[in-house]
Amino acid sequence: MKKRISWVGTYTSKNIKLPAGIELLNDDVVLFEITDPSTELNIDIRIEKWYGYYSIDYLRTRDRKDEEMDANILLIDNEFKIIDYVKYDVEEVIEDFTGSTKDLLVIEIGSWFKGVSPKEIMMFAGEVLASYAKLFIFDNVYIDKSFLVDIEDLDRIQDTLQEEANIKTMPIDALPLSERTRNALIKNNILYVEDLEKKKKGELLLMKWVGRKAIDEINSALANIDKALIG
Repeated sequence: MKKRISWVGTYTSKNIKLPAGIELLNDDVVLFEITDPSTELNIDIRIEKWYGYYSIDYLRTRDRKDEEMDANILLIDNEFKIIDYVKYDVEEVIEDFTGSTKDLLVIEIGSWFKGVSPKEIMMFAGEVLASYAKLFIFDNVYIDKSFLVDIEDLDRIQDTLQEEANIKTMPIDALPLSERTRNALIKNNILYVEDLEKKKKGELLLMKWVGRKAIDEINSALANIDKALIG
């Protein structure tokens, strides 16, 4: 993109006439100032499209064709981004009069330019993320749809896992055992149902104060919560 300038004044990015397909996001950046009316300035502006950050040293190395850099070329740092910061927070919100709550995800996006809205940035980020995910999709791979679950199924699985977790932290005292059997387990350092599940019948029989009658009692108590000893 070429520009010829010959009048006195301060020039900003607003003075640049861009070709079709290129939009100026910030029009108040000061470029230079001409104070001599006899000065005529011819500028060839190069616009690049990329991502990340390009330092002057990198550009100098990349664009050097000979041993020395062309003195007429003015390099500037390039930072291909419009986002200043991204913050997020999760808030617990009361959903209705019953007191039920839901989690609300709040994302705050700060942009260097007013011409791009946070919504557009989120939409673009979603498209980029989706495009990266497609890298893991291969034409010769079959996906069994039965392995896929929706959010409601995940909720039910989570509830089931929570119930199981509660059972695993259930103390031995909560099982319907006789005092003799309960005391025998505690004396052998078996304090929770989780500890009991890891034991085999043979291991328990080798413990002091635990006999076959106690094993039958333990099996019956575990069966009430859909559990059993190993082997």
